[in-house]
Amino acid sequence: MSQIGIETAQHVKINYNTAGIFERILAYFVDFIVLGIYWVVLGMISTLADGSGPSQSSGDSMWVMYVIVLLPVMLYHLTMEILWNGYTVGKWLIGIRVVKLDGTRPSVSNYLIRWLIRLFEITLTSGVVAFFTLLLNTKGQRLGDIAAKTCVIKVGKRTRIDDTVFEDIDDSYDAVFPQVVELKDEQISVINEVLKSKSEYDRSAWLTMVARTRVLIQKKMGTLNTGLGDIEFLQQVVKDYNALHGKVE
Repeated sequence: MSQIGIETAQHVKINYNTAGIFERILAYFVDFIVLGIYWVVLGMISTLADGSGPSQSSGDSMWVMYVIVLLPVMLYHLTMEILWNGYTVGKWLIGIRVVKLDGTRPSVSNYLIRWLIRLFEITLTSGVVAFFTLLLNTKGQRLGDIAAKTCVIKVGKRTRIDDTVFEDIDDSYDAVFPQVVELKDEQISVINEVLKSKSEYDRSAWLTMVARTRVLIQKKMGTLNTGLGDIEFLQQVVKDYNALHGKVE
């Protein structure tokens, strides 16, 4: 299973599993079924409207039908990925999505480049070019991804309440570090991500990442002289953040 290292805004490198060929093909077929259903439903509506079906419509009506049918089909992947943060229906169901190589959300131009090249490597070649490119590329990128500087990653399981930033804290608890109010949800999420990534790295690399995260968080909060180790400090920061934000009315 190939991985790609993505560096967060806090300069912490986190590895993500890239989507495999099987997942991407499966997502493609799900989207194909979605478009097929759209085509069938639209054809039924047209038949009921004029009683003759699209093939016997007048010239003007046929032109309108081609626009209504073909344009959404052609723009489906581009539009869905732009509006749905890298997802299409197929990608969402399979659990994969498009991101930039630095882990951020692609811009409209990134999506547009992927889509334009898609017309050649998937639409015109029945996906043969994309298939062999994915086989040869170590980052799981097709030509459109390489040109747009994007990749498709596995999103993983749906978020549960105990995976989120907030945890249940006793109302009588007093925060050790009130300076955590300077932090944001995204920074606490990064801390949680780092703490939970222990099994993905050898111990020395993980401890180095934890120490680096602590330095960055302390700098954001202001210099703190504590007797806590790096792991204990980050755990305390998360607990205090939860406590203070839980008390906000």
